[in-house]
Amino acid sequence: MKMSSNAMFGRVIKVTVKGKYSTTFSNKGLEIRFDVPFDDDSKPNTSTVDIYNLSKDSINRMQKGDTCTIQAGYKDDYGVIAVGKITKILTNRNGVDKITTISFLEGDDYSRVKVTSKTADKAEKGKKQKLKIAFKAGTKGSTIIKKICSVLGIKLAQMKLPKDVTYKKGYTVTGQILNNLEEVVKDCGAALYYKRGKLIIRSIKEGDDERFTLEEKTGLIGSPEPFDDENGKGYKVQCLLQHRLAVASIVKLKSKGIDGKYRAKNGRHYCDGGNFMTEANVI
Repeated sequence: MKMSSNAMFGRVIKVTVKGKYSTTFSNKGLEIRFDVPFDDDSKPNTSTVDIYNLSKDSINRMQKGDTCTIQAGYKDDYGVIAVGKITKILTNRNGVDKITTISFLEGDDYSRVKVTSKTADKAEKGKKQKLKIAFKAGTKGSTIIKKICSVLGIKLAQMKLPKDVTYKKGYTVTGQILNNLEEVVKDCGAALYYKRGKLIIRSIKEGDDERFTLEEKTGLIGSPEPFDDENGKGYKVQCLLQHRLAVASIVKLKSKGIDGKYRAKNGRHYCDGGNFMTEANVI
């Protein structure tokens, strides 16, 4: 019996969809491909998963708005690479194959939240679909951030402000509430971004030490390519799929002439049927 490439390399892919029904699809019995981008800006990324030859019942059980989670890696070492809400499910034929493509938005898209008089300040009651919150003089940035997050229903995985700015003349939240949130976060010297579906506010220079060395024996492919642009100075790396690499992950990079710790700024995980890879820019 011919051994499949999945069995040969011990690749693991698990796609879990939770909504009215909860289902997990695995590459043990299905062909699964995916493309998962990651970066440190505030806009949630869209990931896609292609699952081949699902039954009609399996397809019908998945709905827009369900939560989709992808785990990937190898037999004894795999982890979550993306979590989000399904925005689209399409099934098409390609020869003898039936391919179901699931698209999902990382985390929750709070820009779509409708702010009504029920969620706004009591002082604004009666003003439908509008939000206006006036903060008095001397209000701290952290207070404004917490209030906006409360109004939008945002659950932060972490908030660590380099500085807690005081608005001496006060601050007014109006109109595009997410723009206000980003503005205050920036004033406090922090950045707003998603990591594995969770929203984080902290310095763009901070990260999470994965206590992992990326080198040839752990999957590094070729020599890292140096870059120096407006986003910083670092290296472009390519490796066999590594779930530890995500936005703000800190890893040790070891290659010819390189031996130090770097922070992942952006990249992507992907499986296209043959390749099972992670690409990232680290600074």
